[in-house]
Amino acid sequence: MAETPGFFQPPARASAQLAAFRPVTFAAGNVVPPTPPAQLARARKQYARGVEHARADRWREALRFFEEAARCAPDQPNFHYVHGVALCRHDRFEEAIGAFQLELRVTPEHAPSLTEIGTCLARMGRTGHGIAFLRRGLARMPHLPLAQFSLGLALLTERRAKEAIEAFSTALTFDGAYADAYRMRGLALTMEGEHDRAVDDLHAAAALDSKNHRALLDVGMSLGANAREQQAARLFEMAARVAPDIALPQYLYGNFLINHRCFELGLRYVDRAIELDPLQAEPHAGRGFGLLGQGRIDEAVAAYRHASELKPESAEIAGTLLFALQHYPGVTKRDLLEAHKRWATLYRPVEPRDKLAFFNDPDPTRKPRIGIVSADMHRHAAAFLTLRAFEQLAAFGYEIFCYKTDRKREDDDFSERFKAAGKFWRDVSDLDDAGFCALIEEHKIDILFDLAGHTAGNRLSIFAQRAAPIQLSWAGYVGTIGLDTYDGVIADPVEIPPQDDEFYAEPVIRLPDCYVCYHPPTNAPDVAPLPALGKGAITFGCFNRPAKINSEVGRAWSRIIEQVPGARILMVYGGLNESATQKALYDVLEKGGLSREHVELVGGADQSILLDAYANRVDLALDPFPYSGGVTTLEAMWMGVPTVTFVGDTFAGRHSATHLSAAGLADFCAYSIDDYVALAVDWAKRPRDLAALRAGLRDKVAASPLNDQLRFGQNLSNELSRLWTQWCNQRRARDAAGAGA
Repeated sequence: MAETPGFFQPPARASAQLAAFRPVTFAAGNVVPPTPPAQLARARKQYARGVEHARADRWREALRFFEEAARCAPDQPNFHYVHGVALCRHDRFEEAIGAFQLELRVTPEHAPSLTEIGTCLARMGRTGHGIAFLRRGLARMPHLPLAQFSLGLALLTERRAKEAIEAFSTALTFDGAYADAYRMRGLALTMEGEHDRAVDDLHAAAALDSKNHRALLDVGMSLGANAREQQAARLFEMAARVAPDIALPQYLYGNFLINHRCFELGLRYVDRAIELDPLQAEPHAGRGFGLLGQGRIDEAVAAYRHASELKPESAEIAGTLLFALQHYPGVTKRDLLEAHKRWATLYRPVEPRDKLAFFNDPDPTRKPRIGIVSADMHRHAAAFLTLRAFEQLAAFGYEIFCYKTDRKREDDDFSERFKAAGKFWRDVSDLDDAGFCALIEEHKIDILFDLAGHTAGNRLSIFAQRAAPIQLSWAGYVGTIGLDTYDGVIADPVEIPPQDDEFYAEPVIRLPDCYVCYHPPTNAPDVAPLPALGKGAITFGCFNRPAKINSEVGRAWSRIIEQVPGARILMVYGGLNESATQKALYDVLEKGGLSREHVELVGGADQSILLDAYANRVDLALDPFPYSGGVTTLEAMWMGVPTVTFVGDTFAGRHSATHLSAAGLADFCAYSIDDYVALAVDWAKRPRDLAALRAGLRDKVAASPLNDQLRFGQNLSNELSRLWTQWCNQRRARDAAGAGA
């Protein structure tokens, strides 16, 4: 099948393709004779008439005009190519190859012509030669889905199924609605014995052929669950377009976009779903996620609460509010505890197992066996805070079992390190709760860590019914989970002060120095000189998500800017490239009195972008509140940039305070907004002192408890031993009492 020529494509793609054409000399060195102006004008008219007929699928007429255009102006790019395409439509492959070869004389190495020659050869039975031309063209222009499909067909003809699967997959990467590519990949997968994946592909092809929105959604959700995100996106989009007046496909596609940080477009689809069916709770919850992503916290909380009113019996809907509340200005510890307990009342699926009913060997002299439940055992904030600790526990002789809970998260070098530290690794995405709990019991796990809490990819349901004798919450969530089946939340004296224990459903375990063991960036640039010394003006930075910004933050920042002439605030985060998200954030800041003229918003989520901005642009970081920075603050310090923080009352409001304190920078912690403003202004007016601190800050962090893996590992091990001994004593006492009875 011929690749669609540029003039049939959307204007931007057509322009890009035409811009890539390079009229050059013949291979033999003879210059293509230029066409006289009058003849060229006639040829262009013929070409335009051919385009009209081709767009109307009148290929017989199109062929006549394209042939005449190529005859009149043989030096013009694209003329021979479209002539060849029209010949292909009439199965005149030998002549088509001749036309494409003429195009190559005008535009050497013209990728579409190379792939079309390959397709023609393959259709003429000369698949070996065809594959060579197809690969040659695709090496120059890989984003041709039809050519990738033709390559797959040719490879399949030669029974090279694995290579064919790769080609069909590439075609689907560029066109997720390519039904024939799904169908033929399904055939190739069958040849390779991968029958489950083959069935998925054949279902996708059938759904696309039927244009049934229900079928499209079902297959899209199946593909999404199996980490085939691009194909899922295309199916969701098609479902939304096929059924524009049905709420479900609008919501599912919008929610998919929001989950991939396309907040502006996602909200449009979700809002359409609400317009069509305002009494469904899920679209309102989805709207909350989108608004939260744009930093519109008041509207987000209102959307979540409305969703709960529509479906008060739903624990899932109630749970959507919990994370958003952490960002809400004025939220109290009591508010958070009560909201989490309300969720817990709705959530618990069954009565939990007695913690002493497990058959684990109650020997306090042995090291307890550890299990980790997480979707984030890769380069993720939770891993940056926990990986080195688990590696140290493994070095101490602890056996560690890793349970990955979301196959969509791709493994990376951090994943490999978790695997190396662990005795066992398994993706448990397909296991239901009963199967997962049985696996944990089979492994005789003594202490089970939850690194997710109420975040994406969690398996709270197994913790709710108790899957291990000792269950701990650590680093993945910000505060209480709300369930009484946890035997501890790991913290430190700054993160959870002793007087705050009553606001946690779990016992608080305080490590002596800090509650995490930081893994610094592996490829961080060197700490650069203070940018202000060269520019003569201070640049404040805040690289936290927009949801953490509110009008009170804007008000405090405006007071700082007023007192520091020439100062600006740089904000970098994924999604800030969207105009609607930028506007929403500017509106929030301006509500607090901070003009957008003093703020620069940059979209970018890659760690390298953030580290480079710290190195070359930021002098001093400003922490948001009431939800402070975590890894953001740690990365800033590693790049020599201290953070001024207003210490909050909640777990989420004290991240920066605990990290700064552990690094010896407790002086950057303020306990009122007035002090926060004064502290930022004071440091901004002392650039020489700030430069001196910057020069030595990385070494200071490296030498602190934050970065002392051995010390942290020993502190954590001491607590695990205490908990394990306590459980063993309780179990043995119960067993003794039972024997005596």
